[in-house]
Amino acid sequence: MQSLVPLLFLSAVAALPQAYSNGVIENSFPVGQGSNADSPSILIVGGRDAQPGEFPWQVSLQYVTDGVMTHQCAGTIVDETHIVTASHCEYDGYQVVAGAQSVQKNETTQQRITALRFVSHPDFNLSLVNDDVAVMTLSSPLVFNDRVKPLRLPAANANPVGQLCVTSGWGNANPTGENPPIYPDVLQAVNLTVITNEECQERQSEAYVDETMICAHYSNGGKSACTGDSGGPLVCSDAQGPYLAGIASWIARPCGQAQFPTVFSRVSVNLDFIDLVRSEE
Repeated sequence: MQSLVPLLFLSAVAALPQAYSNGVIENSFPVGQGSNADSPSILIVGGRDAQPGEFPWQVSLQYVTDGVMTHQCAGTIVDETHIVTASHCEYDGYQVVAGAQSVQKNETTQQRITALRFVSHPDFNLSLVNDDVAVMTLSSPLVFNDRVKPLRLPAANANPVGQLCVTSGWGNANPTGENPPIYPDVLQAVNLTVITNEECQERQSEAYVDETMICAHYSNGGKSACTGDSGGPLVCSDAQGPYLAGIASWIARPCGQAQFPTVFSRVSVNLDFIDLVRSEE
């Protein structure tokens, strides 16, 4: 039986409309430029170094471990005071770090803000890992610039099946998801293709895949999110540009197996929950 693990870190790059043929998401600023499904580099698992500012919506969720502020999960900026992440990352004392290329350095581009509250989806079930979405409220607003920007939420009918999307994060690049951990110096990104839930369920025969999930993989194996990527974005694209299609949730270990996709929480079915939390401030 395969081992299913929460990711605690993920990443994403949008699938491209048919008009795009060069692997670049074309919008008002470069996103995912240079990424492709055949990248030879070895990190996220199987990804590459992100360029500074390439994923300006990506944040690191950190708390103190043994006296050191440590990356635990990832999240996505949706407005100046709200971060979308995974429910299984739940913790009340996070510091949110935006504008980072490396989470092991104090960079001048970084904005570090304490989280005010963490609201998990009321239907989240850790055993089934359904509705694995949460909204964090920041204690003060982010300042948007070329390194810190929000990502658009999807339309309710968004269906990126077949798209080459991207996920990103600072998680463990060891494919086993275990020790020894391999932590990248800089943000990693990898392209994954979105598949149907029916195909995902066939591949995940010993786990349950429902409508609150969306799956993406690399058919040859060796590329995926892994432990520590939880809460991070799966970014796909439509005619208006990139949008948040999924939130890194769980995967069969070892990571990057050709048989087993990375499973994300499907954002389009949780828009009402996200909007409700944002409106309560």
